[in-house]
Amino acid sequence: MEQLIKYIPQIPENQRYWFVRTNSGEYYDSFVNDGFIGIGWNQIELKHLKENRPMDDIVKEKYKDENRPNYVANQIKTFCFDMKKGDIVLIPSSKSAYIHFGVIQDDEVYEEEIPFEIENIDAHPELLFEYEGLCPYRKRRKVKWIKPIKRNSMDPQLYKLIYSQHTISNADGYAEYIDKSLFDFYIKGRKCHFILHVRKKEHIKARHLISFMSDLLSLAGHKEGNEIDIKVNVQSPGTIELIGFIPIIITVSLGFVGLVGGRVKFLGMELDTPGVIGRWLEWQKVKQQKEQVENELTEQQKESMVANAENLDIQLPEQLQKALKAYVEDMNKEISVTEEKDEK
Repeated sequence: MEQLIKYIPQIPENQRYWFVRTNSGEYYDSFVNDGFIGIGWNQIELKHLKENRPMDDIVKEKYKDENRPNYVANQIKTFCFDMKKGDIVLIPSSKSAYIHFGVIQDDEVYEEEIPFEIENIDAHPELLFEYEGLCPYRKRRKVKWIKPIKRNSMDPQLYKLIYSQHTISNADGYAEYIDKSLFDFYIKGRKCHFILHVRKKEHIKARHLISFMSDLLSLAGHKEGNEIDIKVNVQSPGTIELIGFIPIIITVSLGFVGLVGGRVKFLGMELDTPGVIGRWLEWQKVKQQKEQVENELTEQQKESMVANAENLDIQLPEQLQKALKAYVEDMNKEISVTEEKDEK
């Protein structure tokens, strides 16, 4: 089990999150294609940030007509000092049709050389076509973009964040929704999160869902300390999320794969049980643990779980599939090396 853990995405407990606007989507493509986020107010340069005086005084000096100097000062301070390497950022496309998730790559803010025409594009309408969509912001941070998600595929709880009108908004309060938008099987702190995708588009029968969740929880056994939290957001399609201590959730996930693995898709292919997964379980020496888990269930419960998984059109978490695939590949290499040594 310890070997498998290193293949599972791990999110720091102190992970921070930010929502950064893109001027109504105008600079979204520029941010994504060139790997950065930026902030305006170009007259305030990085050298000014080193001056030993209040930021709002600098704003007032550089932008005499600015009626919200304190707001501008706070936004610049957030961008330059509060945001750190490893923080997760979200940016919206035009009309927030897509939200792109990325990770800040460096603690240092840098200044980009911007052609005069881009900064003053309103005075050069003849160049609008040539420079359309290019970001004029000088102050920037490097970002590695992870993936975009369609707005209508996101958790509705994130809509409140999207509606924020600030240039930069702290999104720490939306951590759990952002985490499971990025990963469907991950570790955070002492807890593991296991998210099953319910792909059935028609109405879901209560007996299928309730029976499936009951049997799924039974995989954890009834020992003290095996408690699992469950979150259900089944809107045809939707998700079932199990949260618990790492060994418990990994045990449940292995038990589930062992029971229904041959009935669900594994990276686009039918998972061969007891083929690939069987060999993996043998190599891991957790077959006994898996059998112990399965013995907690009656034959009727096992059949019920498999049937309900089919009725709900359950899909394994993508990250679990990737973790198993990566581990199986490494184990196969080790097995091959061991077999070659034995032959010699």
